[in-house]
Amino acid sequence: MQIAVTFRHREPDEQMKEYVREKVARLEKYLDNPREVHIVLSSEKFRQTAEITILADGGALNGEGRDDDLYAAIDQMVSKIERQLRERRGKDKRKRASFPIEPLQPEEETPSEGTEDVPGFIQKRRMIVKPMSVEEAAAQLNLLPQDFFIFVNSESSQINVLYRRKEGGFDWIEPSLK
Repeated sequence: MQIAVTFRHREPDEQMKEYVREKVARLEKYLDNPREVHIVLSSEKFRQTAEITILADGGALNGEGRDDDLYAAIDQMVSKIERQLRERRGKDKRKRASFPIEPLQPEEETPSEGTEDVPGFIQKRRMIVKPMSVEEAAAQLNLLPQDFFIFVNSESSQINVLYRRKEGGFDWIEPSLK
């Protein structure tokens, strides 16, 4: 996890950076694949503000803490974002419970017409695909350990594939004749 600390309207302080890194390290247990964490510490007269933005596979999360003391503002910011992460984790668990996903089972070997020329390293699997929107397919893919998800697009009634990119995000494949 890459942590960037920025100071606005105040001098950079290594002790403060270390304090922030310790606090943010506690959040790592709630995140599956955190890519980037950006913290902005600022001062305006008597108000100290700490803002955090976390970029992870599930999107971006933001939190803010304000207090007269910067350390208290950082603690406030971390507790707010920790609460968001716990709530998000709870929602993901509830989604998994409401959408039971059956693991792919290889089809039993039965000789069929035209399979004599298929090399032995190709394994045939049958999948039940359901009509859904691209957004629903992305939500399903987030729940799966696989890097791809095959579905019938409810708008075009064609089979589509959604796959997870290594650098984050998804790619959507929709077949076309031209």
